Amino acid sequence: MQLSVGIDDLTLYGSTLAVDAAGLASARGTSEREIQRLQLVRRSLPPSFEDPVTLAVNAARPLTDPDDPDRYGLLVVATESGVDYAKPLSSYVHKYLQLSRRCRHLEVKHACYAGTAALRLASAWVHCNPTRRALVITTDMARRLFHDPAEPAEGAGAVAMAVAAEPRVLALEPASGVAARETYDVMRPTPSLETIHSGLSLAAYLDLLELAWDGYREDAGADVFDTFSHVIYHTPITPLVQQAHGLVVEAHRPDVEPSAVADSFGRMVRPSLKYCQELGNTYSGSLWAALVALVDHAPSVAIGERIGLYSYGSGSCAEFFSGRFGTAARETVGRHQIGQHLASRRLVDVSEYERIVLDAERSLTEAHFKPDTSLVPGLLDEAYTGRSRLVLEHVRDYYRTYGWK
Repeated sequence: MQLSVGIDDLTLYGSTLAVDAAGLASARGTSEREIQRLQLVRRSLPPSFEDPVTLAVNAARPLTDPDDPDRYGLLVVATESGVDYAKPLSSYVHKYLQLSRRCRHLEVKHACYAGTAALRLASAWVHCNPTRRALVITTDMARRLFHDPAEPAEGAGAVAMAVAAEPRVLALEPASGVAARETYDVMRPTPSLETIHSGLSLAAYLDLLELAWDGYREDAGADVFDTFSHVIYHTPITPLVQQAHGLVVEAHRPDVEPSAVADSFGRMVRPSLKYCQELGNTYSGSLWAALVALVDHAPSVAIGERIGLYSYGSGSCAEFFSGRFGTAARETVGRHQIGQHLASRRLVDVSEYERIVLDAERSLTEAHFKPDTSLVPGLLDEAYTGRSRLVLEHVRDYYRTYGWK
């Protein structure tokens, strides 16, 4: 009997601030019609005393126990928002989660595909060490994109996954279709700059989906679309996911009517969009935020049903694969109360948002930095003190020091 490996526990952290995405788009001159088409809700915004390290640690904290440092033998942190070109972000995460010195750790980068790559690495390790557990964390935050067309859709957040044998949330299946092609669609050439060639990126996402879907069907040995309960996609913007699902449905049924495609999207995909629309694009964590939302918002999914997953990362690499809904997915994920966490974020206006982004940028670029906690009065005490959340205290000679509040 083949060993079942996958996600045993799953949680999400969207920080403590949010900006109304439609309001931001309107302030940048986007038409009301375009705002409605993009189906924007909010985008998460970390205060300047949070960063990719604190997002990762605060996401994973519910999955760890300081009294059990040997719980995990491997930590893999996926990010395109690293704080150093040499020192891995995972070294900070390992320290502040108080993991064992015998727990190896590393940082993985491949744009938005990195979360899937990290999960694949961790799953392979668990296959070789079936009595051990691995911890995978995706953590990302947008760089300053003032007045860029993509600005209202970008966001921040982290997803943490415990990977183990006989998983309770999602058991990964062996079939997979992979597509890779060098593409200059998104780049972060400096610590503060993010360049997005939107048209090229959207086209690459869809082109590689077709190749990955064909590869998956070939590997699975059959046209398995009708066996899926739901399909989840990397979700930078909702209209792109609608196009993607249409391609998959039409590949399965070339004569399908547009109304049937829309019905399929509403039934199979829409429940997974809830948290992505609340967070904005979380890059390496976007697909996994969709999985969290599916668990929380699709009550019809039954134990053992097949879920399709499409992961895309700029640069580029894509994968279509599948998993089986776990025996205790809802109970396991539900106890983290992710919907309540996202609802508790404080909304800021556009001018506050801009000041916070600029201060956070300084933390990534300056040798010496201390966060300006007065930018959002009272937030530190209200949302952090007594909640065991990690914050950035200061940067000195580029070394970052964190503390618990």
